Amino acid sequence: KKHSRPRVVFDDAYIGWENKFTEVDWSDFYPDAVEPIPSNAPEVRGPEVHVNCFVDADHAGNRVSRRSPTGVLIFCNKAPILWYSKRQIL
Repeated sequence: KKHSRPRVVFDDAYIGWENKFTEVDWSDFYPDAVEPIPSNAPEVRGPEVHVNCFVDADHAGNRVSRRSPTGVLIFCNKAPILWYSKRQIL
């Protein structure tokens, strides 16, 4: 009740990640593929938002315990919105 108009504000600049993936034309393999867009989809409001997710795991990375660490990092434009790191338990 204290905050009548709460909102989340993000930096509207995009991150220019270096793209190390080669562009592939899959139309030879999937000639009839189309992206289904629902007829009742809402209209676009405001600028587009880029969501980037990074995931990494290291199999048996710890030489003593042989545990595997896993990490996740999710960005919304330039703002990290979720991060997670965990070491495998025995």
